[in-house]
Amino acid sequence: MTVYADTPRWPRHGTVWGHLISDTSLEELHETAARAGLPGRAFDLDHYDWPESSRADLAAAGVRFVGDGELTRRLIASGLRIRLADRPAARARRTAAHAAALGLDPVPRDLVVGLRGHADPLPDLPGAFRLSRETPGGRTHVEAHDEDGRRAAAALLERLDALARAQGREGFVGQAMDAPD
Repeated sequence: MTVYADTPRWPRHGTVWGHLISDTSLEELHETAARAGLPGRAFDLDHYDWPESSRADLAAAGVRFVGDGELTRRLIASGLRIRLADRPAARARRTAAHAAALGLDPVPRDLVVGLRGHADPLPDLPGAFRLSRETPGGRTHVEAHDEDGRRAAAALLERLDALARAQGREGFVGQAMDAPD
């Protein structure tokens, strides 16, 4: 039972990112990521993305650093890997399950209820939006290209909050991404 990380080399958000995987279980991966201080939203179906600045925290959490090829081989051997070609279907299953648990219909393109996982990036389409909220009723971050996207995000968030409150929660926590068809 070991958690592995590769060398950060994927640029985004002003830093470079690496991948963190388990050779045994997602639970082990989540526990190690939490010990290293990685936020749950850094989880991406079978791995965590981690910024270069977290290297010391990962080492302190017992992570073993390996090359990209070895990391990929270990993830494949673990049986936890979700192939690139299978990722859209895996996201769609997650979205459908989270929407069904809330009673949300219609279902957005991507939905994550809770703090573990992240929605796809904002597509370059008119009316598209991506929203995220980390605490019920807290600040909501909305990305949109236009006013139609901002209105659609506000409408979805209102529905998500109402559904979460109907289930006894204070409001929606998570992320969503959608765009007109």
